[in-house]
Amino acid sequence: MHTLLLQSLFPLLLITSFLSINVELSLSQYEQHTNCSKEINCGGISLSYPFWGVNRANYCGPPGFEVECLENVPMINISSITYRILKTNSSAPSVTVARQDYWETICPPTYVNTNINFSLLQFELCLVFHPEFPPFNPVDTRACTTGVNVPVFTTAALALEANRTTIKDVVDGGFELGLQIDNVKCNSCVQSAGTCGFNTINGGFSCFCLDQAYASTRKFLCH
Repeated sequence: MHTLLLQSLFPLLLITSFLSINVELSLSQYEQHTNCSKEINCGGISLSYPFWGVNRANYCGPPGFEVECLENVPMINISSITYRILKTNSSAPSVTVARQDYWETICPPTYVNTNINFSLLQFELCLVFHPEFPPFNPVDTRACTTGVNVPVFTTAALALEANRTTIKDVVDGGFELGLQIDNVKCNSCVQSAGTCGFNTINGGFSCFCLDQAYASTRKFLCH
């Protein structure tokens, strides 16, 4: 009697367990799609993939693209240096950033060279901090013996050389930094009603769909 009862309950237990697992997975996939559909809005600047942080989970972008919103300013840390994000260009894709330690000052407590890989670097301005030995030419990199390298736009550097602007304004104007991401994959994902994200398990790109997260073997399409 008890054996028959257990045998009759076994298929029911399997069905119940299967439904519970499916519901849990569906909720997880829905959550990933929903969370990565949101943008980071900070100081009038909107950021989406590959950036994450604030209201976007860590699976919404690869490591190295975490953004914080501090005093209504989007900040990103690259090679232990904090940068202000001034604007974005989704078509490039690129962002214009400026070093936080030089923001509104050319005399920070310490002098640290900018040390990242630049894909859209146009000019490097060598700033020489020797106020006891004026004058000096701030854009003559050949004359630099002790200083710090801070990237700036070419147009800004030329304006400085012509005395049409100041070092502070040039540095605060920042520089353009290209984003090393595969836009083809992300565009294919978005066009198929998915959201771009990051696979925290295998370290690759993920296209989050409402029903399933697709990897490279599925061509990053949701349907």
